[in-house]
Amino acid sequence: MELGNMSYLTNRTVKEKYVLAKNPSTPIDVLRELAKDTTFAIRQQVAFNPNTPEDTLRYLENDNFNDVRAYVARNYNTPDDLLLKMAKDPAYEVKWSVAKNIKSSGKILVTLFEHEKNLKKTNRYIIRELYANVNCPIYIKSVIETLYGEWL
Repeated sequence: MELGNMSYLTNRTVKEKYVLAKNPSTPIDVLRELAKDTTFAIRQQVAFNPNTPEDTLRYLENDNFNDVRAYVARNYNTPDDLLLKMAKDPAYEVKWSVAKNIKSSGKILVTLFEHEKNLKKTNRYIIRELYANVNCPIYIKSVIETLYGEWL
């Protein structure tokens, strides 16, 4: 698809852009442009698209909308260093998504757990997802069972 000055996207409806953002066959250059769209639902779909390149995931990780960042954290192609950073995001949706991502390593999950348990109010949904993640180290699961067993 030759885009030139991106007039291809400027003539599209929100629904058409949404479909493009969600489609794993959408070319990378189109996804990069859609990541800058003013409609957060389009950016959200770009964030979750398995074809979205790393540079675009990094760009979307700074989005003002929690749900866009959460979709970045759920994307299996999000690099470890970015997931590690997102494990300390102030938004519970983002941390929940890091916990749910099966590509989150033990190190990332430990960081998330340490961050979460040091908050004034620990989020039970994040703890449940941490516990359910196959990469969660056994010693963290043991601590979760001891401290938060009633949530499991």
